[in-house]
Amino acid sequence: MDGIRWCDLPGHGQQVPNAYENADGTIIATENAEVKALYDKVLAASAKGLSANLAQWSDDWTGSFQRDGFATMVCPSWMLGVIEGNAAGVKGWDIANTFPGGGGNWGGSFLTVPTQGKNPDAAKKLADWLTAPEQQIKAFKSKGTFPSQQAALASTELTGTTNAFFNNAPTGKIFSERAQAVKVVPFKGAKYSGINDAMQQAIARVDIDKTDTAESSWEKFVSAVKALG
Repeated sequence: MDGIRWCDLPGHGQQVPNAYENADGTIIATENAEVKALYDKVLAASAKGLSANLAQWSDDWTGSFQRDGFATMVCPSWMLGVIEGNAAGVKGWDIANTFPGGGGNWGGSFLTVPTQGKNPDAAKKLADWLTAPEQQIKAFKSKGTFPSQQAALASTELTGTTNAFFNNAPTGKIFSERAQAVKVVPFKGAKYSGINDAMQQAIARVDIDKTDTAESSWEKFVSAVKALG
């Protein structure tokens, strides 16, 4: 096996209250010592060979599931189906109940009801039903989409869920505990997505494309952030 699936600085970034911006919108990404330390740590791991050096969702990345290309992989609940689908027929996958630094949450999905709809009241009731703990647990058992309702976390139907492909790992219990390990709600202002994209590109230049050193890629990150205003 080649190494880890990716160097996950964005995941660790969800543990920093103000990684890229202060609450007033002031951009601090390039001066934030915590962000720079995480960047250096991730790329140091890559330099030591602890990376598969592959772009997520690329053909090489997808094909590596069938070639024992990964020793380990970051696995939020929605990755269960991705891994199982790409690694069909491959034995040995399991899940560890751990993530460096505790827990982290990138965000989720939302349901909206347009005011110009013909039956907005019925649509609201449908949205309430779809997002109720009972339905969310069924969705998790079917597709791995983890419940957003905290009431679902204590359900024995959820915590008792296992996954045969992952060596019968207690996925319900594991992801419930990972969710409860989330202690930080990171601030994400108007420039967050652009800055985070620039950060991912900075890592990719070193870890995947190998066109830059960590130092030169950081300088390009700084320039990209400044261009965002």
